Amino acid sequence: MNLLDAMSTCRSIRRLSPEPVPDDLLRELVRYATYAPSPGNSQLWRFIIVTDPEDRRWFRDMLVEAVGERVAWVPEDDDTSVRARNQRMYRRFILDFDKIPAFIITTVENAFPSAEAPDPQFMWSSVFAATQNLLLAARALGLGAAMTTNHKENEPAVRQRFGIPDNVGIGATVPIGYPVGKYGPLLRRPVGEVISWNRWGAVESV
Repeated sequence: MNLLDAMSTCRSIRRLSPEPVPDDLLRELVRYATYAPSPGNSQLWRFIIVTDPEDRRWFRDMLVEAVGERVAWVPEDDDTSVRARNQRMYRRFILDFDKIPAFIITTVENAFPSAEAPDPQFMWSSVFAATQNLLLAARALGLGAAMTTNHKENEPAVRQRFGIPDNVGIGATVPIGYPVGKYGPLLRRPVGEVISWNRWGAVESV
């Protein structure tokens, strides 16, 4: 797939088939994630690929406990507004999280420019670049994925469950699977609305 086509159709996909994703394909996603830039080529990221059914059920239960009240009520199916559709989709995503065949936790050690005096901005810049690479690789390989921060619903419990040290930042939780539904096209603001020339707020003259 052409890179620009992948970028312009890389929609966040949360409706995923329970069909297992081969380990080799998950490993391939991580390989492409590691092609992202990192400060000083430090490559301090690490990736936890979660496929174990018990761990997936645990994560689902953690989410339900954390956000259950927020998804207890959703609009009826005859409400076709975008907000209603999104609410129904999010509820299904939470309640069926254990059926997603895999998810990847992207992490990075907070140790640049040194372990003694780390600067967190370098940590986040590298882990999010790697996460975006992972999403694009999933799109190119025909997989659905979404960048989520679901781990933040109970980060201490997630750290304990998966053995993540305190000096390691969690960038994202990325559900992975074969998509149910279609990719893009993406809905974005016109590029002219987000560009300033040389100074903040200086728009292009017509």
